[in-house]
Amino acid sequence: MKQIMLNGPWLFRESKKDQWLEAQVPGSILADLYRLNKIDNPFYRDNEAKLFSLFKTDYLYKKTFAISHEILNESFIYLNFSGIDTIATIYINDQQISHVKNMHRSYRYDIKKYLKKGKNEISILLHSPLAYVNEKNRKKPLYGNSESTPGLTQIRKAQYMFGWDWGPTLPDLGIWREVYIEAYSEAKIDSVHVLQKHSNDRVKLQFTFEIENFKADQLSMELQLLSPLGESTTQKFILSTQREYEMIINKPELWWPNGMGEQNLYHLTCTLIKDEQILDETKLTIGLRELTVITDEDKWGEQFAFEINKKKIFAMGANYIPEDNLLSCAGKEKTKSLIEGCAAANFNMIRVWGGGYYPDSDFYQLCDQYGLIVWQDLMFACGVYPVEEKEFIAEVKKETFDNLKRIRHHASLGLICGNNEIEMFFDDGRIPATIENKKQYQTFFEENMTEWVQELAPNTFYWPSSPSSGHIFKDTNGENSGDGHNWDVWHGESPIISYQNTYNRFMSEFGFQSFPTMQTIESFTEANDRNLFSHVMESHQKNQQGNMKIFTYLAQHYLFPKDLSSFIYLSQLLQAKAIKTGVEHWRQNRGRCMGSLYWQLNDCWPAPSWSSIDYFGRWKALHYVAKKFYQPILLSVKEQDNKVEFFLTNDSLNDVRGTIEWQLLKKDGEIIRSGKFDTDIQSLNVKKVSEIDFNTELKDSEIKKETVLYYHFTNHNHRDNYGTLLFTPLKYFQLKQPELHFDLKENEKEFALIISGNSFAKHVEVTLLGEDVVYSDNYFDIIPNVPYEITLPKAQLKKEYTKETLKEIITLRSVFDTYE
Repeated sequence: MKQIMLNGPWLFRESKKDQWLEAQVPGSILADLYRLNKIDNPFYRDNEAKLFSLFKTDYLYKKTFAISHEILNESFIYLNFSGIDTIATIYINDQQISHVKNMHRSYRYDIKKYLKKGKNEISILLHSPLAYVNEKNRKKPLYGNSESTPGLTQIRKAQYMFGWDWGPTLPDLGIWREVYIEAYSEAKIDSVHVLQKHSNDRVKLQFTFEIENFKADQLSMELQLLSPLGESTTQKFILSTQREYEMIINKPELWWPNGMGEQNLYHLTCTLIKDEQILDETKLTIGLRELTVITDEDKWGEQFAFEINKKKIFAMGANYIPEDNLLSCAGKEKTKSLIEGCAAANFNMIRVWGGGYYPDSDFYQLCDQYGLIVWQDLMFACGVYPVEEKEFIAEVKKETFDNLKRIRHHASLGLICGNNEIEMFFDDGRIPATIENKKQYQTFFEENMTEWVQELAPNTFYWPSSPSSGHIFKDTNGENSGDGHNWDVWHGESPIISYQNTYNRFMSEFGFQSFPTMQTIESFTEANDRNLFSHVMESHQKNQQGNMKIFTYLAQHYLFPKDLSSFIYLSQLLQAKAIKTGVEHWRQNRGRCMGSLYWQLNDCWPAPSWSSIDYFGRWKALHYVAKKFYQPILLSVKEQDNKVEFFLTNDSLNDVRGTIEWQLLKKDGEIIRSGKFDTDIQSLNVKKVSEIDFNTELKDSEIKKETVLYYHFTNHNHRDNYGTLLFTPLKYFQLKQPELHFDLKENEKEFALIISGNSFAKHVEVTLLGEDVVYSDNYFDIIPNVPYEITLPKAQLKKEYTKETLKEIITLRSVFDTYE
């Protein structure tokens, strides 16, 4: 097998202009123009709107490459595109070889007859996506997301590029993934499919090979499986027309999600051999596990519970969107940072939302390594698609086959979902529920997709839409079966506490907005832009009335902030409070509810949004708080009428014994009442461990304004988690200056801050001027005269510090500082 990479320098120009400019592939028009300083930063101030006209134009890309006599002598020469965005005509030496119109597909063409020895040229005419969707929508309008460019569902292109309520309208175009040529004369491995059957501490692996240019009785396949312990198993098969073979693994090292066990991975090498000569080789990394979703009936309706290796788990995670609007600015390091952040925050699941694109293979490999089960939407979201057209169906079938073949072997792949919210849009009236519309939807997502997924990935659970009850067009977003999306809080402006009135079987989408840090806001603004109602700030707030919603909720919980920095800080606390309220309630009802995936994990540009990690990878308050409310062992409380219920949730595989301690305190630390009791809890369970009435101590409403309940759970002499509870809205609590101070200590790898205060401090934020650091904890409460220690890794610091120089850049603030 010989390969010629066509990545790297290309040339490009507008189709109606003569000037050629240097391009980089993989890349895009926007990325190339920005790199060449032909345009300003697309994300800076209001540049987004100024760039829209760029996408009304066609562009031509070209590259020359050399073909040797040795290459030309091969029997097969194929041109491979891993991704073209989106409408393009492809030429080799001025001869058209194809016209394509699907960003989500890969393409492969036999180009031997178009090539010549020596210098050759490939050129690609990229057609305007706006012109395409406008013309299609003029002929037959289709409903799409209201915040997006009309006609976005007419094209197989990442929908978010046309604008969403958290992202810019930048429908870029380009050659966005690798381009290369393969040349060979013998057989080649097209795909390897591995199925698993588990029984009695053994796994039977069933292999199916798709071989190009296969000739019976000439080929063999050697399989080498390297275990997590380094033990190698090798088998060799003579390939026949059957091409299905088996391997038995005794006492397998199982793959587990984060927080439940090890992410054991086996390395499989498949080597295609003819006459002792290696023709081709494919390497896969697999995890041995049984993973499905249980939807059996129970006393509340029908379950929706992920089951891994016979254990039902509570799914904990968030929704993932594309990492950038400039696709070439995303990459493995950025993805790795995100996935590491998920694992650090105790996630065991991540949902790939259906309005973006299928992530690179690196994404799935990282999820395998860090133990995140992937809920994979297919790329359909919030609109009507031309699913009645034969050409569209054929195109999407190829798209689905391309991507499922690429990702199906991953241990992390847990569910394939047909679309995001389309069935719900029938239910709420945004899509007309005509007999014809419903029939077309059912045929495409309930029949065609089911058939394709069953053929390509029969070990993976298929779910037709999110949300869905599993019973088409029946109680689509109901509580008794399937998964749910709850937007009563935020879009519906219901109070945050109303989350505690919901009991969905699986909450796959709910969220609350906040602003990113001042450092991030400064990256896209000038000083005079930094006012919430400035044109630039409003141009980055893509959710209509989003800022006013934050103000509405803020008024319910906090005093009016003194400045923009304080408002931003409080917006993050408000977001964290909202998501914490929902998650803790659903975990307190484990068994009835079996998952929470908040909206959203990340950003595609710097802006206010629902994310817990901003565009630059900076953790918001929510992500630090998620690290606590997603702990496998969680102590949480619920208060009503001065009565407090204590819940202990155990999402680990081990039974747990420990001690719960609590103190009812005045804000200066004086203990009013305290208690302590031992408890235990079985694995994968929840129980209400106590209920305490504080009406005697809190009979005076003024006392509530200066009283806090502090509680913590200690397991094996380690304080696993702690929390505080106020009996009045924080805006009414009589905070006073906590006089926060800290000491520093260090070892070879990290600094430790030991923080104390003389009065109760709410949501203490630690920042280091000029540094971006992920701390062991942040946005925590300080109990008077109870030191609290956090750590920060030296490896993340940009400079070397002594304890003395580090002290100079550390700042602390709490809620008290937002209005005094």
